[in-house]
Amino acid sequence: MKRGYSAKMISYAILLLWSAICVYPLLWMIGASFKEPFEVFAGYALFPTGAWNWHTYVDVWDRMHFFRYFVNSVNVTFWTLVGINLFYTMAGFAFAKLRFPGSAFWFYIFLAMMFVPGITIMIPLYLTENELHLLNTHLGLILPLVNGSAPLAVFLFRNYFRSIPHEIYESVRLDGAGIFRTLFRIYIPLALPAMATITITNFLGSWNSLVLPMVMLNDAKLFTLPLAVLLLDSGVFRQWNVLMAGALISIVPVVLAFLFFQKYYIQGLSAGAIKS
Repeated sequence: MKRGYSAKMISYAILLLWSAICVYPLLWMIGASFKEPFEVFAGYALFPTGAWNWHTYVDVWDRMHFFRYFVNSVNVTFWTLVGINLFYTMAGFAFAKLRFPGSAFWFYIFLAMMFVPGITIMIPLYLTENELHLLNTHLGLILPLVNGSAPLAVFLFRNYFRSIPHEIYESVRLDGAGIFRTLFRIYIPLALPAMATITITNFLGSWNSLVLPMVMLNDAKLFTLPLAVLLLDSGVFRQWNVLMAGALISIVPVVLAFLFFQKYYIQGLSAGAIKS
């Protein structure tokens, strides 16, 4: 009993220490955003020793037009998620339930795309969008983000749909329902956990995307939040309180989305990754 208790206490201590290490950078960001510029590195205190400077957030949001960049990020992320869930639920359903020549081959082609680093296709992607006149548009961001999410999304949706008993599909088809009615009326409502997993995963990738907007966008009016945070560091002297305030504003939607969908996220990830 004592050995088991001691081992459990050691495990808890290690986990507590690791949690503190993980949480410390976030606490430092929060504290630095409320400090004066000279106070950020003046001592080791996580939070301001004097008055809390709330004006930094007001300046970042209003004077630096963060609301415009926030709306741009919402626009890009929203339509990216709509495209991902619309196209890849259909693709996953087709690979899971339909029989067509080369289905296994094309499924493994999608999986192989997971091993292709996105940065390696940036030049051909830029040239393609230049020919299609998609540079410096939000559509030029949305389409690559939707396409880049294909491997994981198709994999999880296909496995999730395969975990649903095939008798349901046969029964609905015998009742005369078409393919699209079967998908949208039966399978998509059952696949909400998988959709939550895909939504959160790609919400993070789309909302925090930096390299792709840097390459594709030139007009500051179209910039997303990560680019706006990058612009905050354009001065000669780095204002860490301003940078941390901008970074915290940009991650608030991500945290809220995860807290809202975390239950379904875990369910969908488990079902999509284990069942087949």
